[in-house]
Amino acid sequence: MKQTKGYPAGQYSSVRGSSSDDDSKDGLLEKNQYVLGPKPSIWRRHRSMIILQIVLLALYSVVMYFVTAKLASNSSTGPDYSSTPAGKAVEWQSKTFVLGDRIQEKSKYSGRPSAAVDKAWHDLLNEENIRIEKEVIEALGRQDISVRVPEEDGFIGTLNVYHELHCIKRLHQYMYQEIYWKGLDDTQREMNRLHNEHCLDFLRQAAICHGDVGLITYQWNPHDRIPVANATTHQCVNWEKIETWTKDRTVDMLKPGWLVHPTLGLAYDDGKGDNIGAATGSDGPSGHMHG
Repeated sequence: MKQTKGYPAGQYSSVRGSSSDDDSKDGLLEKNQYVLGPKPSIWRRHRSMIILQIVLLALYSVVMYFVTAKLASNSSTGPDYSSTPAGKAVEWQSKTFVLGDRIQEKSKYSGRPSAAVDKAWHDLLNEENIRIEKEVIEALGRQDISVRVPEEDGFIGTLNVYHELHCIKRLHQYMYQEIYWKGLDDTQREMNRLHNEHCLDFLRQAAICHGDVGLITYQWNPHDRIPVANATTHQCVNWEKIETWTKDRTVDMLKPGWLVHPTLGLAYDDGKGDNIGAATGSDGPSGHMHG
């Protein structure tokens, strides 16, 4: 037996086969063999990417939570009242209108002029003007132009809803000009017309602003070919709470000698407001007055 270099003959033998072809194949296999250890886990190979994805998912979830909460809050509580102190008095409720959709004049606020109708409107609007805290006016940036409560650290204002009611009252009275506006000259009649045109458009904007989406269905009238409207419910504020909030802050702007213009003198020297209710400037009607 041929002695292998460095080893005694007969003690060791080749691990390969005896043929040259086997030697060639085994040599090729040896050249392509690698030592394989345990395969790294997905976590070890992609740890940084996985952590980044988890952080992004958590951030997205937090943002969507607050967006959803905000939308849900707006849909359940109505509009944002952060700019008005009366927001705390707002409570929403589902309500059916009294007297429904029937054409009638049975409401105490409608019908031909009478002492009872006039009293109903007077009682509804008599306490519309209120005292507003200085902080509220400052937040609106109107502390330099707003009318102050005499000898107090507050200002005078009213809620939009009372402006709407004021306009409805005027339009009711406008149907009976011979009762409520007797003896006007041409200029006064035109001013009065413009005031009521203003009221119409203000109420149009208010209706669109409030956007009552309660349903009105139709039903057949057994005595007429034309279907008649039949309303369901309305989303309304609790009026008693708004009225109570207002009455707690009421000021009497018409009190004789109480309110004084800084340069022009007494605003209501006789305790009565202007029946036309439109302020004039150098270019004609320029503002709307309450009183």
